[in-house]
Amino acid sequence: MDFVEDHVESAVPTIETAIDSIFTRLKIIAVDVEKVLRAKELLASLQRRKTFFYLLGQDDDGSIENNHSEMRLLTSKHSFPSILSGDDDFDGEELSEDQCGDWQFQEENRWHSYFSGFQVLTTRHGADPNENRKCVQLSAMLGCDQEIKTLLRNGVRCFLLDLFAGTQRDNQSLIVQLREAEISVSKEYGFPVASTIFVKLSPRFQYTGYLNPQHYKGDLKRVELKKGCNLTLTVDREFSDSSSSSIIYVNARFLLGDVKTFDFILIGNEIQLTVHSVNPDHLNCCVVRGGMLSSYMPVLFPKRCSKFRISYEELEDLTFAREVGVNVVVSNIVGTAKYLDNLENAMGIMQCENLRMFARVVLNDIKGCDGELNWATRRYDGFLVELAEPEVVPDVMHLCPDAECFLQLVHAAKKPIIFDPEMIHKKKLRIDPTHYYYTFYYPDKYLVKSHKTKQSFYFSFLQNALFEKIPTEALAKVPYCDNSHTGADGLARAVVTAAMEVHAAAIVVIGVTARMVQKISHFRPEAPIIFVSHMRSAEDYVSLYYNVTMLSFRTKQFHTHRQNIFRKGVYALAYLAKRKVVRQHDYVILVYSHKEGTTFPEKYILYKFDKSHFAEHMSASMFPTQQDQQESTADADANN
Repeated sequence: MDFVEDHVESAVPTIETAIDSIFTRLKIIAVDVEKVLRAKELLASLQRRKTFFYLLGQDDDGSIENNHSEMRLLTSKHSFPSILSGDDDFDGEELSEDQCGDWQFQEENRWHSYFSGFQVLTTRHGADPNENRKCVQLSAMLGCDQEIKTLLRNGVRCFLLDLFAGTQRDNQSLIVQLREAEISVSKEYGFPVASTIFVKLSPRFQYTGYLNPQHYKGDLKRVELKKGCNLTLTVDREFSDSSSSSIIYVNARFLLGDVKTFDFILIGNEIQLTVHSVNPDHLNCCVVRGGMLSSYMPVLFPKRCSKFRISYEELEDLTFAREVGVNVVVSNIVGTAKYLDNLENAMGIMQCENLRMFARVVLNDIKGCDGELNWATRRYDGFLVELAEPEVVPDVMHLCPDAECFLQLVHAAKKPIIFDPEMIHKKKLRIDPTHYYYTFYYPDKYLVKSHKTKQSFYFSFLQNALFEKIPTEALAKVPYCDNSHTGADGLARAVVTAAMEVHAAAIVVIGVTARMVQKISHFRPEAPIIFVSHMRSAEDYVSLYYNVTMLSFRTKQFHTHRQNIFRKGVYALAYLAKRKVVRQHDYVILVYSHKEGTTFPEKYILYKFDKSHFAEHMSASMFPTQQDQQESTADADANN
């Protein structure tokens, strides 16, 4: 017996051996993701150069004009003849690939003569009015890979992965599928498509894995554990989404060395197991007291790890996120300040200190009125907000002062709020009008499970209907104060006010960092926000903000400040015209840095869109000469 215990103790990984093992394995896993990202980067470069070749007669470095083989890489057998015709007039239909061919193109023009202002859809679109406000949770066990392209076409740009479920290979495969879908949709659009992926870390405390759907008992999604039956508790992630009555996954790799034979292990409030034998990666147990087993039940070990001791699974998840290029991770709990210190220290050891840390919060479980969570609103970068099921169904959602204050502080700090409305969608919770702001206005995105995207219409239409009247009222209530050092808060407010007054079709923000996008998004404009930037790191998180779409613009050629801003502005307008977001004479607001040497936008203009000559107008509009300004002032005085 002593020999067995010594063997088990030596086989259980220490923090040093665990880190070495994680690094070695995950560097191999990350190779496929890197290959897809390189392909995506190349495609975006070719698309950008092709766009400027047709708009301005030349691309960034002149290589396309001399080498037409690169042009053919972007041309499919379904392309319009006009794409290759070299026509200099960009009318909003150029630079596109339509899988329905010339007939559909002519049919679309014919129908437009009867129904002015309508668009004939060439791809399957949902009827949901606010797809961009969705954050879709992907899962390997739900077989959602066929829906990813449809989600991207419909405007979804935010995705969540739960690293507790599935193996690292499964989650890596989902990321690769998403990036490949972005490339596919990007080819259809003729412009780069970028989305944000963030991940939920495994919980620090122990839980059972998700049950295999084949073992469900009816619609209850439970299996019965009978007294006297033998089963295995394993830490192998292969069973994290396929547990059964004979083998159950538990995230407890660091705890196995503390377990002894004949120890008791509790699952939920009823099930009790006794340990028969201990192995390096699993425990052989017998059911002493039976009960019903469901997914994600709490597990109590005889010797729990310290409350602030990080688990092996968390270390693995953090490293996985870093290696596959995910920049945002979500802690399973808010915890305490000491808990977050411990997590940040571990992130530093694992070389993950640059990751953005969010926290999961169960809103209606927050009790009290003493501001217990105020510290969290300052230290976390964002929050995933969920609702607990009420004891009586249905029930009205009750929020304590702490919960209300918590959401108000997060919104005031301009940090992303991802809200899970499942309890509202299932009509288990109903919202009192006094809480409309907390559920229908403050959240940036609404979480939807991938297999339930077609069933989420109730909440989407409810949120859309109630949201329409709130932004104007909320903007009027915001005090006229600017806490920024550059006047950015005032500029953001002015941009949103102007967009509401002229019913702008889009707001284009040209900048280096996403700070101005964050500030504009805070006021919840109806117009979509297009962020044009060369910063690769911005793609990893900017789509978490309300109504934001990232348009990457990276080039190896060095331009002057004015050339750089001008090209990005033209590129954004070409994208909006191609996607039919703006039409002739619609207003577009462009926000950019006018002065050279500034990285933060400090000016905005209103542009009345001209689909045939916008490339010519941009230079004079964004950087007018003194003579142009005098003529503009004279025209304004004459009109008055």
